[in-house]
Amino acid sequence: MILNHKLGRTGLRKLLLIAMVLTFPACATLWSDQEKAPPTDASGSDAPRDRSQQRVRIFITGVKGEMRQAVSGSLELKGLMSRSDASDALVRRVHGRAPAQMRKALQPFGYYHAKVQSTLELDQGTWMARFTVDPGVPTTVSEVSLEVDGPGGEDKAVKQALAEFAPAVDAQLDHRIYEASKARIEDALAERGFLDAEILRKRVAVTLADHSARVDLKFASGSRFAFGPTSYQGAQLPDEVLSGYLPYEQGKPYRLDRLVELQQRLLDSDYFSEVEVIADKPNAVGELVPIVVKVSPAKRSVYTGGVSFGTDSGVGVLGGMTRRWVNQSGHQFSSRAELSQRLNSLSGQYLIPLRASDRESIGISAGYRDEETDTSTQKVSTLQISRIRENDKGLFAYGLAAQIGDFVAGEIPGSSTLFYPEVRWTRRLADDFLSPRQGWSLSLEARGAPGGLGDAGFAQMRAEAKLLRPQGERNRWFARLALGALWTDDFEKMPPELRFYAGGDRSLRGFAYQTLGPPNALGNVGGGHYLAVGTFEYEKHLFGDFGLAGFVDAGNAFNVGDFELAVGVGAGLRWRSPVGLVRVDLAHPVAGDGSGIRLHLTIGPEL
Repeated sequence: MILNHKLGRTGLRKLLLIAMVLTFPACATLWSDQEKAPPTDASGSDAPRDRSQQRVRIFITGVKGEMRQAVSGSLELKGLMSRSDASDALVRRVHGRAPAQMRKALQPFGYYHAKVQSTLELDQGTWMARFTVDPGVPTTVSEVSLEVDGPGGEDKAVKQALAEFAPAVDAQLDHRIYEASKARIEDALAERGFLDAEILRKRVAVTLADHSARVDLKFASGSRFAFGPTSYQGAQLPDEVLSGYLPYEQGKPYRLDRLVELQQRLLDSDYFSEVEVIADKPNAVGELVPIVVKVSPAKRSVYTGGVSFGTDSGVGVLGGMTRRWVNQSGHQFSSRAELSQRLNSLSGQYLIPLRASDRESIGISAGYRDEETDTSTQKVSTLQISRIRENDKGLFAYGLAAQIGDFVAGEIPGSSTLFYPEVRWTRRLADDFLSPRQGWSLSLEARGAPGGLGDAGFAQMRAEAKLLRPQGERNRWFARLALGALWTDDFEKMPPELRFYAGGDRSLRGFAYQTLGPPNALGNVGGGHYLAVGTFEYEKHLFGDFGLAGFVDAGNAFNVGDFELAVGVGAGLRWRSPVGLVRVDLAHPVAGDGSGIRLHLTIGPEL
């Protein structure tokens, strides 16, 4: 049993369901869910586009949607539409069988008393077949009996599938819904480890006289299987390293969702380009399911480079290198460098994975940043040691950091050495990674140290929330809120990176990067203790991958009792490129210390 095989099995079921839609006996009071039927006409069209050569044309009224497709697809007469050699006698004979075929096609929808009126007329060599369908009174479910014998009947997921069974009592009988519900119970049993489950009884008894039906289903779950040993094939790392990614223990009850989670964890590790998880043939002794993991190693080293341009940083070049595994313990290393007009930076990170259930690792990172803005310059080195955990609840990291460097903020020079613990958490949920249509993200950061640990005691918190929602079929809107607070006993010792500024691509468009904030003793922007910035943007689809957006940004960096609202408005072009969303914005300040129209270029998703 291959993990990905479930999709194939479900697809096969759907094909069988479509096949069964058209094959129920017209007069029987007991319907068997194992009967078969001819396929429906997927297009729903009754005639080819070129009608000049048609032998038969078909017109159907009285039913729509899936019911119309079913009755149309059931007609043997459709096979004669383009057969110029079909004799008149053959057309009449096949037409005479059409009403019975159409009535039979409606039975899976719960209509066992359908009436079909038909006419057949010859018009200049083409037979005109017209059908008026009256589905009649639908059959309703009068009784539902569901049973699961064995321990599977007490399983939470199986109980849920039973509770959601449809059609329920007093609902219209629909054999397609019945089949789907039956399949969900079977899937729930299999996914929860009841691999020997079987159906003891399956019956839908239709009483034509009173338009009612009784549903009777009984399953035997059998014993629940457990996880057996896990083996790996094709891996470049030893089994003891990969075993740290297992979301289950040998001997614990088997669950298919655990195998899906294992596959995702191994893909997220970045060690492999392909991962296939196979539940092998169960071992009759002890009812264990051996697990086989087949992997293909990813490229070990990845190099990147290119020319960069940012409205805030200017023109430059950048490059990077990632070593997906450094040694047989699975350690990883990455580095990045950027040289541009206003920013020169170099950073590297070394990750040591921990054998834990939540993809934990120890990260050691170092960096150097030489940055110049309109209001500050800084040359700062940082060192961080963090414990990182990533799971479906987001990325959580905590650790210790050190920062040392010289800076000038608002023309006031400074220098500091700071040591502090920090914690951060981020979570993102979107329907598409590169070009989301809807989703949200939330990030929280906190850091600080008491006086005496470095040159100054401080505490800082940052929070940012983003929300993206569709508006109609092709349009969407985006909202963002960023908040921050800094408490310190010596503000002049805080480097620009720890102070709050506003303005720039990802803050208040219409204002230059980090040019907004409260004035210092010299009357220049020197950064603030607090930050509050919000954005609302509406995007209208134009054509293809292009859209037009209008936006408003508002807020500022400030100190207590010294808040001045800054507002920028503008419009921009949106292009969903192969590498992500490209945003080109023109923004103009309407409130605050700014003037003129500014151009902003940003690449990457909003979330």
